[in-house]
Amino acid sequence: MTARAWPYAVSRGATSGYQAIVVPGFLADAEQAYILEYASRQETSEPGVVTVRDVLGAIEEPLSLAYRVLEVRADRYGLGGTDPLEDRAGRAIRAFEGLVLPLPAERVPSIGLTAADLEAVTAATAPAFRKLWEAGSRIEPEASAALSVGGTTAENPLSLRISEPYVVPGTSAKRRPAPPRPRPTTERAPARPERTRPTTERGPARPRRTGLTIGVAAACVLAVLLAWFLFFKPSQTSPEATVKNFCSDLSRGDVSGAYQLFSAGYQHGTSLQAFKNSLLGSNASGTCTATMTAANQAAESVRRPDGTTQKATLSLGQPAGQWQITSMRLSP
Repeated sequence: MTARAWPYAVSRGATSGYQAIVVPGFLADAEQAYILEYASRQETSEPGVVTVRDVLGAIEEPLSLAYRVLEVRADRYGLGGTDPLEDRAGRAIRAFEGLVLPLPAERVPSIGLTAADLEAVTAATAPAFRKLWEAGSRIEPEASAALSVGGTTAENPLSLRISEPYVVPGTSAKRRPAPPRPRPTTERAPARPERTRPTTERGPARPRRTGLTIGVAAACVLAVLLAWFLFFKPSQTSPEATVKNFCSDLSRGDVSGAYQLFSAGYQHGTSLQAFKNSLLGSNASGTCTATMTAANQAAESVRRPDGTTQKATLSLGQPAGQWQITSMRLSP
């Protein structure tokens, strides 16, 4: 069977937070474009998996999303070059590309979505991403036109994974219970081979290496490690690293970099200018110190050049698959 669906995309620029950049017109008209931003989450790191979920409480129901998560490469969106795109903090830019369908999630596997359907989404949303990347700030989302999707029995079906529904905040929508049924075969992801252990662990006996070979290998390893620590900023793989990068950015006046360490939810409710004013006032930078007070919370203090001090409590979480600051509560 075929179905009507609207392309959508959520992504970010080098200095702007995640936002919906292409949305169906009926969601934009109802001022519900933000639903796509919050309902699109990276549920798995397995490549090629398409997440399917119900959206409950939207202006129209039934409504579901079928989307995938991609690391953005310049050539995919017509920006020239082949390198992955990164923000100013050195983090990879991701795009959530998918379809908005007027169907319950449980019916999506039956329509026969194909890889070509999702590639059509990229073609429809690439101009908006180029506009976002060149603007350097948030843009108004563009309205998408409906496509006819599905209706093809693919030899290599997409790997679909049905996830928990997204309920629009402030609505009385209740989650629809899924009827008992066997898991669709299209949901099965290929088995992941067990990760090999580090090469420092000894395996089966091998021919004895000469001292020269071992020396060369050791020198290569040391060179790689040195290059990593000299040229790459550590990613936000822990709450401590995120807080450390936050203070480092504020202390050197990189307010935008500090702002990018916050979740999309925080950025949706707090502008960059409001964030700067709350911590630095009219100053360009401030001496920042922070102490972890719990596994996901930190006490932070910013001493401004004018002699005043602003203190705050930071809460952290992993709403997008990596540690981010989800809220900041200023002390009186």
